[in-house]
Amino acid sequence: MRLISSAAVFLGTILLAAGSGCSISPADESSPATTGDTLASASTPDARDRATQGPIFHVLAGEFYGRHKNYEQAAMHYAEVAGQSNDTALLERAIQAAIFADRFDLAQELAERLRQVSPDNARAAAVMMISSLELGETEQADRALNQWLESDAGNVGKIFNETGQYLQKSLDRDRAIDYTHHLAERFPQQYEAQVMVAKLALSFGELSLARQAADRSIALRPEESTGYDLAMLIANREGDVDQAIRVLEKAYHRFPDKARYASGLIEARLTAGQRESALALLERQLEGRRNNPELLRNLSLFAFRLERPDLAEQALTRLEQLPGQADVVHLIRGRVALQESDLSAAESALSQVSPRSEHYANAQVLLAGARVDLGEPESAVRGLEKALLAEETDETDQQQLMLALTSTLAESGRFDESLEIADQAIDAWPDASDFRLQKAMTLFALDKSGAAIGVLREVIERDPEHAPALNALGYTLADEDRKLDEAEDLIERALNIDPDNSAYLDSLGWLRYRQGDIENAIKILRSAYRSGPNAEIGAHLGEVLWVDGQREAALEVWEDSLTIDSGDGTLIETLREYAPELLPAEDQP
Repeated sequence: MRLISSAAVFLGTILLAAGSGCSISPADESSPATTGDTLASASTPDARDRATQGPIFHVLAGEFYGRHKNYEQAAMHYAEVAGQSNDTALLERAIQAAIFADRFDLAQELAERLRQVSPDNARAAAVMMISSLELGETEQADRALNQWLESDAGNVGKIFNETGQYLQKSLDRDRAIDYTHHLAERFPQQYEAQVMVAKLALSFGELSLARQAADRSIALRPEESTGYDLAMLIANREGDVDQAIRVLEKAYHRFPDKARYASGLIEARLTAGQRESALALLERQLEGRRNNPELLRNLSLFAFRLERPDLAEQALTRLEQLPGQADVVHLIRGRVALQESDLSAAESALSQVSPRSEHYANAQVLLAGARVDLGEPESAVRGLEKALLAEETDETDQQQLMLALTSTLAESGRFDESLEIADQAIDAWPDASDFRLQKAMTLFALDKSGAAIGVLREVIERDPEHAPALNALGYTLADEDRKLDEAEDLIERALNIDPDNSAYLDSLGWLRYRQGDIENAIKILRSAYRSGPNAEIGAHLGEVLWVDGQREAALEVWEDSLTIDSGDGTLIETLREYAPELLPAEDQP
């Protein structure tokens, strides 16, 4: 079956949204095929015959071929009529047929005809611009964009937004990047254009251009918050904490009542180690008697991080007094208690979250984890099963609770029951990939690697952008030291989706080790360990350092990893092989 190009779909959407009288999109297939009935027994006319037929025949033939996805023939029949027509609806119909056939040259000609008939027709200019880009005619695309802006001067933001969507989703990536750079310099004083460029450049990874465009948008309209938000995102993507602080300080002073800037600035200062200035801003926010629930939640968590439980309690007490916030206060107290390993306090707080609360399922999942850590897996399972029976839980909550149940059963060694629950969930929600992922993890625990890999491949086949599955399969292949080229492709795909994920970086570092690239393996694993200190990552980094002859450095990493999680299975197995003297007493041989 012939596939429709994304550019054609985009242009068709423009025409439909603008209100053309009819549509030749694939959705028409479900309509009664009266035209098809008319022509079903007719022989197919060739190009020589078309000119001899009347306009009604060509319209009917265009309809027939369009409904049967023969867009090339549909376009040719409509073009026979539309080229001499003054009917805008017919011209728009012909343009749709041309773009669905990927006949952008024909779409250009028809759009020009539409513009002659209706000089201020914005749709004609839009088709002309995008068709020109598809044909690589940049100057013509520029002229058409100017006409589009002139024809619909009251919707400049909408025009640039639609242009940005097209460049991001439809045009060839390299050409889209080139045209994004081009637009940045064509419209240096156009706020909407610079916002579009900043968003596009960020999505393309062109961070220098994104930063320049965001700065321009701020300079053009300092009273608008969008530019500051983009500049903050770009700084975070670059990992430039100092720049993030500078942007947030400007935004906070410009918009002191926007809670997200106060929260973001405190967070950035904490990340930069500026604890005193973070604390000072936190105290100012509390002194201001702010009653924004989101801000108070954030302030309480920041106060805990700053080891100021008095300020945290002040924020939580104020939050608890606001309507409908009691349950979230219990949830925060429970989460903080878990972070401090005070499992008893965590259970006490989380148990108070009402079944009627939107936070109930989250609280029950955290509570189950706390009970497992307390050595009470049976209690954890019973709690989740009880929560699943609560009448107030919706489908999303049920999925979250059922996923936690499968995980808890597996952690408790009840693997068969975990697989049974996972299969029940897959039957109930076939598109919920996380259950298949959990099933794969349980199969790995049962040493059924082949079956687990099969499940992971099924997840990826159903959802090629499922980053955790991509990473899990890539890591498994790397760990088993086979199909390393495929492993590399899978892990890189996961990192393209989530480039800062420390687990995915760990997988890439471990792959480089398997490939014999020790130097890059150490570099990548160090980066992963810094960004997300984790015992398993530490086990991998230590092993590569040890093999490289850096044994003192390896021992330091392993000792540090033991303070993070002395019971991590990968770390224990690694120490048994290389440094058994570091093993906790209960794991000593």
